[in-house]
Amino acid sequence: MNEVIFLWYLITGTIVFQKDVDGRDTYRINFDELTIITEGDKKFIGYTVDYAYKEEILEYIDSGDFEYNEDL
Repeated sequence: MNEVIFLWYLITGTIVFQKDVDGRDTYRINFDELTIITEGDKKFIGYTVDYAYKEEILEYIDSGDFEYNEDL
């Protein structure tokens, strides 16, 4: 189901392709409301995430929390 939501976000412009990084596609996510974004031990609040991998976005769709994690 997460894949379907991911595709829907691509179609509606919530997720926008940015570029290929080391053979992996990255995307920008535009949130409708302020969202907590975790990067390592730091937390930020924002409306946009840049250079997110698909697996990070799928994790966000599943959990509701965005965390940069290139190991996914």
